[in-house]
Amino acid sequence: MRSSFSFLVLALATLSAPAFAQNDVPAGLWDGTLVRNGAQTPIVLRLSEQSDVWSGRLQIDGASSPLDGLRVADDNIHFELPGQGAFDGTFSGTRMTGSVSGSGTAGSFMLTLEESRNDDPAGYLDPIGSEGP
Repeated sequence: MRSSFSFLVLALATLSAPAFAQNDVPAGLWDGTLVRNGAQTPIVLRLSEQSDVWSGRLQIDGASSPLDGLRVADDNIHFELPGQGAFDGTFSGTRMTGSVSGSGTAGSFMLTLEESRNDDPAGYLDPIGSEGP
């Protein structure tokens, strides 16, 4: 009886583990746009995590700056950039969207995870070939 119960508990734990695992993590290189007052500005966000500590940089108009107050919890992200405001967003798979506040001009952002494009064979439009003599 005891071994049956142990097996049942182990089976349930194994089956429920994926439900509690976080499959989407925002680590990587993201690119997209920041929209304020209808004007779109290209941005690049680089995020990394080491030993549960997140760090990152945001590039706007060619200037790259480290992020302040970076927090990642579940599918939510928050970070701040002096002079640009506070960024609050959500991510799922290869998409991240959110809003910007506190910089005098509210806005929004939409980003796409760059690494996902590396798997796309269409990204290699000009294959290298060779022809014999």
